Amino acid sequence: FQGKGKWNNKPIHYVISSLTRRSRPRDMVKLLFMAANQAGKEASLINSMHFQSIFESYSNGRIIDIENEFTSEMPDINHIIQGMKPNKIQRRSGENFQYTTDELSKKIGNIKSNKSITFTNGEHPSNKNIIKFLYKIDFITGRKEIDGQIVRYHFDTNPFLINDVNDMGFDWEVHPAYRWALQPGEV
Repeated sequence: FQGKGKWNNKPIHYVISSLTRRSRPRDMVKLLFMAANQAGKEASLINSMHFQSIFESYSNGRIIDIENEFTSEMPDINHIIQGMKPNKIQRRSGENFQYTTDELSKKIGNIKSNKSITFTNGEHPSNKNIIKFLYKIDFITGRKEIDGQIVRYHFDTNPFLINDVNDMGFDWEVHPAYRWALQPGEV
């Protein structure tokens, strides 16, 4: 892959798998279909430029998918997701979309201060319950650096990464599939 940022000079399968939400193989089909349509306009093979040109629209589609799928559980899911956009300080520091549990809880608290958030059953969730929900729907993933390697966990591989009893020491990051929609025009 020839592009900007951490994906530059990485194998293309790494980029594709990073953008594909776990347990959703249709994401890969959509990503490749969109890139193939771009390449088809030029009658050429799919290359990095074709992928880069569709990242934002692909990401918007994934946000629409997640909202359609989970609005029945949390009617205000759009408000939470759109509130996860990085602020100016995060953009400057380069720590976009990465949070400790405390930072993520504070961000969610700020989002909740603008609008009352409820689940469909009428429950007003705590910040921690919203983090659990975002993890469950694969909007955020667990992240920890171990021996110089970044280890990521998804809900289907470790559903108890965040719980009421103890903190496993993981940080959180917004899944790459959603990032271009939340911060368009920037890598």
